[in-house]
Amino acid sequence: MKDSRINWTTHTFNCWEGCTKVSPGCANCYAKKRDDRQMIEPVSHWGSGAPRRMTSDSYWKQPLAWDRKAAKAETRPRIFSGSLCDWADDEAPAGQRSRLWGLIRQTPHLDWLLLTKRASNIEKYLPPDWNTGYANVWLGVTCENKQHGLPRLEALREIPATVHFLSCEPLLEDLGEMSLEGIEWVIVGGETGSNARSMDVAWAEGIVEQCRKQGVHVWMKQLGKSPARNSELLTVPGAKGTNAENINQWPDDIRALQIRELPVVDPNVIATGINEAELRSIEAGLRQLAAELGPDEATQELELRNRFLGFERKLFLTRQERATIVAAYKELYSPLRKWAAFLRVVGVPRQTAYDLLTLVSNEDAEANCTDSVQSPRVARPAKKLALNTAQAVDRAAAAVERVLGLLPEQDRPTALDKLVERLTSTYVDATADRKAA
Repeated sequence: MKDSRINWTTHTFNCWEGCTKVSPGCANCYAKKRDDRQMIEPVSHWGSGAPRRMTSDSYWKQPLAWDRKAAKAETRPRIFSGSLCDWADDEAPAGQRSRLWGLIRQTPHLDWLLLTKRASNIEKYLPPDWNTGYANVWLGVTCENKQHGLPRLEALREIPATVHFLSCEPLLEDLGEMSLEGIEWVIVGGETGSNARSMDVAWAEGIVEQCRKQGVHVWMKQLGKSPARNSELLTVPGAKGTNAENINQWPDDIRALQIRELPVVDPNVIATGINEAELRSIEAGLRQLAAELGPDEATQELELRNRFLGFERKLFLTRQERATIVAAYKELYSPLRKWAAFLRVVGVPRQTAYDLLTLVSNEDAEANCTDSVQSPRVARPAKKLALNTAQAVDRAAAAVERVLGLLPEQDRPTALDKLVERLTSTYVDATADRKAA
């Protein structure tokens, strides 16, 4: 859902709808009540064995639009997945979790907040290329009480991730002393909705104090529908009938809870994640482009691709290296009429490509310079390039395309016509010479 009402996220996204209650934190599940109320389908989507409701293809396209917008605006929206499901559910619809990982890889400008009450399933359902974690994924577990929440905390900190976070909502009891080692963010909140259980603000104060001492960022979401102090209901001015979410309405004696912080992520981690996503997209495009190559050409392309994507996972170290690889791809794909498709895959504008080809041509010319460095007075014979017919045609075609690229588009047809006339004349002369010989 775009523009979520959950104050610690920007949007929510659900790869399916439905779940099974696993602990006291689920007792008054708002998502279950929503499903019962709407009942879009004739069966419930909650409980063991119940079918999960699939979300539409158009719905799955929304994060792609959010990512494009974020890239343009240079922002990082937070996406909570999921508010109506548990991504680590054993009864996830077939293929949907893999589809989610694919979507996450396609949206490097979004930070995905994956929250679960099934901490023991996290490692099992991570993607094969998880390694030290995706740069744009924050892993979190619900920690509503000691019995169920604290073991989840222990399991979470063993999993590598960019951000590890706890959601102490609904907070049902005092969690006591906790080690927050390996945790970067903690969300705290009282329960909402009908039959909401009361949260004592002292429990929340204890968590905030421990976060302060251990250097962990904390986000106090809300006091809940029935906040209390020492078992007595707490009066929050202006919050009657609400979830006491407006921190400006909270009494002065709980001012310490008026805090909403976000974890700090290393900008280099974010930049690397964006670069990796772009490289994965390019690699997939190059692989598809090479699918129709013969065995020899495919081997050559694979070597070029590895060079292209190498150098510490950056496209190119220098402009010269970039020019050399682009020129090699030009020779490979021009005869197959796939040169333009290659440029689209790698995101290189045509004019930039021609500039790079010119750089290679100029260096070739310098390499064939006839002046000796040691003895300027002695001229060396120019080294002639050994080309076969196909290579000669490719180089000539590349030169034509490069020169035409320097002309205004409306002048190119006229220039091509004149070139054809000149080549025709050259061909006639060459044919006459052969006959005379």
